[in-house]
Amino acid sequence: MTRNIITAVLAIVLMFAVSTAQDKKQEAPLHNKSLKDTAHYFNAEEIIEMNKPALVSIWYHTNNYYSYYSYTTIDTTLLNGSGFIFSEDGLIGTNYHVVDGIDSLLIKTSDGKFYDAELLIIDEKNDMAILRIKYSNGAKFPTIKIGNSDALKVGQEVFAIGSPLGYEYTISQGIVAGIRENEKVSFTDPVTYMPIEKNFEKVIQITAAISPGNSGGALFNRKGEVVGITTYTYTGYGNLNFAIALNSFVYFMNSVDLANIDNNEEAKKKREESLYFSNLRLANNYKSEATYNWYYVKQKDTMKVLDTFVVKQDSIARMNFNKAESFYNRCLSIAPDSFNVYKEMMDLYVYCESFNKAEGLYDSIKTRFQSDSLLSLLSSSLASAYTSSKEYKKALEFYEKMSAKDTSDIYLRYQIGTIYESMGKNKSAIREYRKVLKKDPSYTQAYIQIGSIYYNKYNDYREAKKYIETAYEKEMTLYGSTYFLDIPYYLGMIAVKERKKFEAMIYYMDLKSIYSYSPEENKKKADLLKAIRELN
Repeated sequence: MTRNIITAVLAIVLMFAVSTAQDKKQEAPLHNKSLKDTAHYFNAEEIIEMNKPALVSIWYHTNNYYSYYSYTTIDTTLLNGSGFIFSEDGLIGTNYHVVDGIDSLLIKTSDGKFYDAELLIIDEKNDMAILRIKYSNGAKFPTIKIGNSDALKVGQEVFAIGSPLGYEYTISQGIVAGIRENEKVSFTDPVTYMPIEKNFEKVIQITAAISPGNSGGALFNRKGEVVGITTYTYTGYGNLNFAIALNSFVYFMNSVDLANIDNNEEAKKKREESLYFSNLRLANNYKSEATYNWYYVKQKDTMKVLDTFVVKQDSIARMNFNKAESFYNRCLSIAPDSFNVYKEMMDLYVYCESFNKAEGLYDSIKTRFQSDSLLSLLSSSLASAYTSSKEYKKALEFYEKMSAKDTSDIYLRYQIGTIYESMGKNKSAIREYRKVLKKDPSYTQAYIQIGSIYYNKYNDYREAKKYIETAYEKEMTLYGSTYFLDIPYYLGMIAVKERKKFEAMIYYMDLKSIYSYSPEENKKKADLLKAIRELN
């Protein structure tokens, strides 16, 4: 009996041992599979060690950098962002805003070497750009591994490597906090510090820290593959950092035959158009800054007591002037016949009273363009600047010089007349206006100007009326009405002088029907009405 009990117990123990062994046997493959899955995952130390040779920082050289330490403009090289090499012949991916408007690109590799680089193609909408290292002497460069950003899941671990605030090869670790489609964002232009708005097809929100300088850098997954391009962050609002999904970059990269890019006319045209518009935008931004602060330049030129703030603002204004001029010239190197650029440059020179440069620019435009209306537009801008600064002699010399080159341009003679009028030389002004009318009897403004001089300067209302009525007849014959507010104003005031109240009221009704926006024009309406009322 005892033996049977012992046998039964041994049988139960044996069965339990076999069952346990079978369970462990079944568990073992699962455990091994898990180890196999994680075997190719890397930590932060391994990721930066593996990929550092394929990561770069992007620099540019400028001789117009304003140093707030020395309060001077210096010649220097600056770090502007990050990038990654994806082709062994030196093709680099980055953000477009990192290289926007820069024509002296430099690439620094992890071994400390600098290479010249050129902008190859861009996708401005999605803020992507591809650069190419120049003069590499056939060197083969290490490359990153391209991952699949569509496989990313919220919560997965990621690593950002870049050069935030100039600290090269900084790595930060975080997770995917969100994946956003068609994300509209606003961030700051790294060159002009002006706001930029963009709409991205797909962005990855991450908790890995990034800062200015990270732009264009690589975002890695745990496999050491690049899955995004770190692009922007919302400063002051916590850890809100974003990267462009790499699949968008891969699509962009495959949209052009990069091996034959130099023979691709469409890509070349697109690149030139982008460079033109980015340079024009930068030029206009710098022009706006220069003109806004140009009064500090005038203040410094007349300053008797040193004011360090004025000196500093003077330097900044001059620096912005030089940068605007430089970017406009870059536009002209791409599109030499862009009249809009010439006009913007002329406005810059005129506002900042760089008259020698303005005259030189006008001469070059005169040679390039044959349009009288375009040239009149520019000459008017220049002459008005001379006149507003009371440089009447320079204005007359400029117009006489242009008029000698083109005696058929009656607009020039009209401008000469207005300058004499501004100088108070009324007889000379009338002489010039009559020269205009001799060449073109329908030039309404000349009649009005002569009439206004007789009315205001000589109190010769009869002679004034003769010229103003002629202008009125010309306008009515040609157009059936007039938009020259001075015509009904002067005729109405002359009727008041003649005590012809009904006639004055008719002219007032005409005057009232003409739209006016300036206080001076509205005052003329009020003055005529008051004069009519006082006739009683």
